[in-house]
Amino acid sequence: MIKKLGFTLAETLMTLAIIGVIFTLTIPTLNSAMRKRENILALEKAWATISNVTGELEQEYGPIRFWRMTTGTLMDEMYIPRLNVIRNCRNGGRCFADGYKTRSLNGGDNNQFETDTGWYTFVTADGLYWAIGGLSEDCSYKEGTYIKNGCMHFEVDVNGPKKPNTMGIDIFGFTLTRNGIFPFGGCPGCDTSSCDKTSGNGWGCSAKLLREKKYTW
Repeated sequence: MIKKLGFTLAETLMTLAIIGVIFTLTIPTLNSAMRKRENILALEKAWATISNVTGELEQEYGPIRFWRMTTGTLMDEMYIPRLNVIRNCRNGGRCFADGYKTRSLNGGDNNQFETDTGWYTFVTADGLYWAIGGLSEDCSYKEGTYIKNGCMHFEVDVNGPKKPNTMGIDIFGFTLTRNGIFPFGGCPGCDTSSCDKTSGNGWGCSAKLLREKKYTW
């Protein structure tokens, strides 16, 4: 007589339960890793786009030190026509949702990018949400250890209004100086010390993430 081997119903249910637990524990980690990878790719694209456009503008208008540092000139006349903008809210717009707030890497609330803040905001076709600030006609703007001798800076949320809306996670920045455009923390005399989850606001992570290609915070 041949004895048939097989699983009992109890054994099958136990196996499925174990698979379910593993699935539950693993999927959030995989999703988090995927989101981070997507953010890195979007940051690299944003950096490539703004760098390329700045290079094109230097070819047409000459060195940055000769540019007229006003919002109307820099944005309306120079940058916007060269970016694939699908919505331009300019200085008083609502490109970012009502109540949108960025959060610092260390957990504090920061910029709102709303109508009453005076930010120049726009959205590009690749889903990037941009906010322009720090305009300085003499290119002397300084902020923390990540912006020095800034003429203007670009802040970008690489996944739009989706959370976490946190600097150094999905929000990054680039500063325009007379020597070129740099990621926050990467300009001459700047550093990435603000990319510290305990005490930093996260802006310096812009240069750090572009350099290291991975999150370590």
